[in-house]
Amino acid sequence: MLNVAPHILSSDAGELATMVRENLDDLATFATHLVGDADDALEHTAAGIHHATRYPPARVGVDGRVALYRAVIRACRMQQRFPPRSHGPGRLFRRQRTDFHPEVDAVAAARMNTVKRALTAVAFDRRAALLLHDLARFHYRDMGRALECSPETASRVLAGARREFGTVYREISL
Repeated sequence: MLNVAPHILSSDAGELATMVRENLDDLATFATHLVGDADDALEHTAAGIHHATRYPPARVGVDGRVALYRAVIRACRMQQRFPPRSHGPGRLFRRQRTDFHPEVDAVAAARMNTVKRALTAVAFDRRAALLLHDLARFHYRDMGRALECSPETASRVLAGARREFGTVYREISL
């Protein structure tokens, strides 16, 4: 499914492909926590990698990891998938597959990990900031580039994310 790494066309193809191989597990884990569904997260990760390979940063060695995370955040936010889903009138003539989304009842939700439930209740941008700082170990400068904002804004978003997460976690754990 994640066969986008061999299709890198830039001049720094070897360096970017190596960076993708080194960070693939971390990117998939990040996207899984960001979206909440592992299957969707893999498709969003592949779409992000595909986008990052089509539009690589000027300095792959310095900005490559941040560019990969930024592309995965964009793909998760915009629900992009790889391979892309069909659009336009052609999709009307194809037989549609029904997506499998199991119903989660109250008992299953109660058994779900409290931290995971609290994390999914936090707003998307705040959740991304929290995961970038705590899971990916980004500094505020890199978080700002990945979230496409200034480092000061990234620190404010992170502080808001921690407050919101703490409030939701206390409510859920009672």
